[in-house]
Amino acid sequence: MLKVSAPGKLFLSGEWAVLELGNPGIVTAVDKRVSVELEEFEKISITLPDFSIENLEADFDGKQLNWSRPITDKEKADLIFIKGAIETTLQYLGSHKKFKIKSYGGETQMIIDGQKKKIGFGSSAAAVVATVAGLLAFNGYDIKNRQVRDSIYKLATIAHFFAQGKVGSAFDVAASTYGGVFVYKRFDPKWLTEKLNAGGSVKNVVEDDWPGFEVEELTIPHDFHLLVGWTKDSASTSGMVKQMDSFRTGNPPEYKKCYDNIANLVRVLIPVWKKMDKPKILELVRKNEQHLSELGQLSGVNIETPELKKLSQTANSVGAAGKLSGAGGGDCGIAICFDKKTAGDVELGWQKEGLYIIDTKLDREGVKME
Repeated sequence: MLKVSAPGKLFLSGEWAVLELGNPGIVTAVDKRVSVELEEFEKISITLPDFSIENLEADFDGKQLNWSRPITDKEKADLIFIKGAIETTLQYLGSHKKFKIKSYGGETQMIIDGQKKKIGFGSSAAAVVATVAGLLAFNGYDIKNRQVRDSIYKLATIAHFFAQGKVGSAFDVAASTYGGVFVYKRFDPKWLTEKLNAGGSVKNVVEDDWPGFEVEELTIPHDFHLLVGWTKDSASTSGMVKQMDSFRTGNPPEYKKCYDNIANLVRVLIPVWKKMDKPKILELVRKNEQHLSELGQLSGVNIETPELKKLSQTANSVGAAGKLSGAGGGDCGIAICFDKKTAGDVELGWQKEGLYIIDTKLDREGVKME
């Protein structure tokens, strides 16, 4: 049996603005992993324990999976990401071995009042990346190779982007693929959609240079502390993106001003990070939170919730830099600092405020064989 896992994601700086081409964000992977196990089998068989789906068989007709039995609407929704990942990868491979696949991501969920809740670590993207990488490894590819990793990112982005209804920047896909801390610029979604709609083969599209897409790894300071607090509420990123699109259409100048403020801050932060100017890093991360708060107020999108505001203010008050991470509206917030005492003070402050501290750390590896 072959086992592959992919880490989750957090955004350090540049949320929302990264959706516009050319705008950079700084992203990190975290060690909450989604795993995939593969073994040879006479048919394609899928098991998703997190969704109570077991040994669901399918045939692949060269384009899509056809299930061996009728599936419910709930099963259709639960299978959407792994289905897209398998179809996209098998189109890329051409010939392939039949397989049994099991995908699970318990580390990306919490049990609250007897109910499973997602934390906001990008579990669907991690599942897609692990599935794509697992299928490539299963068919003889070296997933440690950088060129293969670029193919994993592109295949997973195609699958995830279309499964999500063509929204999102795919920064979560990049975090799950590459790991570590890195500068990210998104692909051109219009270019990708046109290429695939024009009948371009998945293989040709993956082997093409993708306009806009960029990943630049950053050195991680040895004393870097990343703390993660959870608001206990989940947010629908795709719904928030649609809301933000309305703001862009209805008020282009304000939209551009807000996005430019965030993007320009990241452009300043990148060289500051490279110089390891720690006080300036903290100052800019705090400023990023202010820009995100302003964006939420002007757009009407619920980006900085009261809980997220409390999280960042508490971290700032003890000398760390606190902010929401990702689209906002709930899920996770982060604090960064460069000494153990401050990290401990953040955790103590969060506990007093009733925030849930998640035991997680930065993940340097990205997708890997277990």
